[in-house]
Amino acid sequence: MSVKKHRYAATASTVYFSYFMMGIGMSLLAQFKPQFASLWHSSISGVLSVVSAVGIGGIVSILITGPISDHFFRRASAVIGHLLWAIYYIGLLYAPNFAVAYIIGILGGIANSFLNASNFPALMEIFPESASVASLMSKFAINIGQFCLPLAILLGAALGSGYRTVFMLAGILYIVMALILAFSPYPDQVTGPKKQEKAKYDFNLGVWSLVLMGFTSTADFLLWINTYQELAKSYGIANPSSLQSVYAVGASIAVLFNSFIIKKGVKEIDILIWYPLLSAAGLLLAYVIKAPQILYLTSLAVGFFAASGLYQLGKSVQGQMYPDMKATVQSWGGFHYGPDRRGCPAFDPAFERGQYAGRHGFVLRSQAGWPEEAG
Repeated sequence: MSVKKHRYAATASTVYFSYFMMGIGMSLLAQFKPQFASLWHSSISGVLSVVSAVGIGGIVSILITGPISDHFFRRASAVIGHLLWAIYYIGLLYAPNFAVAYIIGILGGIANSFLNASNFPALMEIFPESASVASLMSKFAINIGQFCLPLAILLGAALGSGYRTVFMLAGILYIVMALILAFSPYPDQVTGPKKQEKAKYDFNLGVWSLVLMGFTSTADFLLWINTYQELAKSYGIANPSSLQSVYAVGASIAVLFNSFIIKKGVKEIDILIWYPLLSAAGLLLAYVIKAPQILYLTSLAVGFFAASGLYQLGKSVQGQMYPDMKATVQSWGGFHYGPDRRGCPAFDPAFERGQYAGRHGFVLRSQAGWPEEAG
């Protein structure tokens, strides 16, 4: 997968770095709940409400950002999204109370929708011959960001100002990315022939099946990472966080493996059909065989088969089916899986107890100020 004559190297690199930052930011606010609760004169539950506000902002805007990206070009959506993320990170530091912080949280969700509406289609257009692999690499960049989250926490501590340095630096990086993308070249957006104008809005059964696959695959790994703590303890595992490590490694390896087999000719639709079934089989195995060792196999299966970029693959296939309205059709898929993926952590009791720190299960323990039981 090479960038054409390096013309779009700066664009592609910035897009992937944006996904890397997304991986860091997914659970960054949750790492500093006490500090922000004090800053906003609120409570831990108030901070969690701001976390859920990001999901709300994404859901209410996702159906709008797709058409904006298709009609007003990727660059505009990318710049808007990155600037809104900068407002989110810096604004949270200066929010005088919970109400203002909640509004800023909604802006963060809108920022995420703008970035998804620009970044996914842009990667497909930069790498037209390897669109699915390019999409999977965005998932890998997110995973790397999550693994680097502790380094961001330690950086703030080393500089002596803790969370303020981390959030300010994140905001500055998003401003820099916005400036880079504002002046970087983007490939021409694909426009279908006029005779397909009417047919392109025919969302058939196959498209809705892809949407449901995205929903169920995310529900699968969210179910696991929000319940494995209690299940592991009931099965007699003293250190449940070890399951989390197995899950994260499985997810990262699977992204690289899927990229490899797709390059070798395996069809994306075959992965989208078989992987959810194998992931469900892994969950069923943990239910039927009540042994501690089985949970490690289940954690690996869920990480490998459910958190391995199925959503990204689904969006890639949707974009290939409707090349002249990639962002629009992908936003429809994002809308239907959004309540599941964005809303689940905020309303799950385990989240408030510190047992959930990110969509893909990367959890920090006592060094980040979390309870020792968070694993």
